[in-house]
Amino acid sequence: MSSGLIRNANFAKLFSAQVISLAGSGVTTVALALYVHQLAGAAAATVVLGQALMLRIVAFLVFSQPAGILADRMRRKRILVFTDLARAALIGLFPFITTIWQVYLAVFAVNALTAFFTPAYEASLPEVAGEENYVQALSYSRVAVDVEGIAGPALAGILIAFMSVRWVFWFDAFTYLVSAALVLDVQMPAAATKPTAQTHRFFRELTYGTRLLVRNASIRQALLLSLAEALAGACAIVATVAYVKDVLHRTETEFSIVMACVGLGSAVMAVVLGRLTRDAPANEELHSYRHRWAMSSLLVGGVILSLSVLPGIMRPPLIVFGLLWVLNGAGQALVAIPSSTLVAIHTTNEERGRAFAAHFAITHAWWLVAYPVVGWLAASIGSPRTFTLCGVLCALIAVAGWCMGTRSSIKTAMVHQ
Repeated sequence: MSSGLIRNANFAKLFSAQVISLAGSGVTTVALALYVHQLAGAAAATVVLGQALMLRIVAFLVFSQPAGILADRMRRKRILVFTDLARAALIGLFPFITTIWQVYLAVFAVNALTAFFTPAYEASLPEVAGEENYVQALSYSRVAVDVEGIAGPALAGILIAFMSVRWVFWFDAFTYLVSAALVLDVQMPAAATKPTAQTHRFFRELTYGTRLLVRNASIRQALLLSLAEALAGACAIVATVAYVKDVLHRTETEFSIVMACVGLGSAVMAVVLGRLTRDAPANEELHSYRHRWAMSSLLVGGVILSLSVLPGIMRPPLIVFGLLWVLNGAGQALVAIPSSTLVAIHTTNEERGRAFAAHFAITHAWWLVAYPVVGWLAASIGSPRTFTLCGVLCALIAVAGWCMGTRSSIKTAMVHQ
């Protein structure tokens, strides 16, 4: 972590709150799968989990845009603390769920609150971390997300060994309470309270963040590359289990190790990006340097995502497959981190809530498409062919992103301020 971030007590508290709450979320992910298996039975468990995952994305799409308006109209700290407390209360009710419809309702409600939390958190990060440390802060936040996928299952296993699955949810509820307490002590700048002339009507406010993004060529390019991230990511989340168990005939433990490879690749790349972008060259403005770095990272990420899934049709053995999934995670980080960076450097504090809400909604819409498409392909043509087909699509997306013209985008960025 850079020296500027080490001395930043506000960022340390905000980052700690994120790490703690994400650790709890990782535990809940595992506990929910096991709890649904108990409620629905083995035959229906995957269907129920798949539908719950779809509801999660739907909640993001429905509520993230109104959440962005609130993030620019209210104190963001209040939003963060309220959503943490509300999620703690909802997760605390999970042990008392007895029917599938209650699972759906609870999952939708928790993720609706997350849709309010995330834009407020992302909009606060540039101000709390500072302009010069923002990319490093974003990189460490990405590491925190990856820790959820790596440490969460291990922690869940320890907790389940000592208590019934249904009571494990209370650990997650407790982490939200700790997160709320930490955020409460963070000093954050107040969001603007007066509506601008461009956003005096609700509908215009609702679409303002999207219009901010699509009018910028570099952000349009980033949003396109996010589709490649979603396709490759969906291959990892949806089709890996079929490949490891049905094609390679390996165990559940080996499947878990392969999935951890995705998080490992993403976490390592996030740390590398944080170090590479710590300081701009002495003769170059920070804004233009960050912009140039972000555009290069996006295109490299698209290529790496394609390379990670293209060899699927060759049925690589487990070790090779694990290494490919490390590349998959690294490629996702190479797209996600610069994408958020571009949103931050092309917006002001007064509009970042709406901008990040729109970014959150659009990128998750890609995942809403990618999940069922990859699932249907894997069931129809098998996971090896699905991987390769998605690799071809990722390559085409990378080429399309390159053709959109990075040179004109960079020139626009240099005169932006």
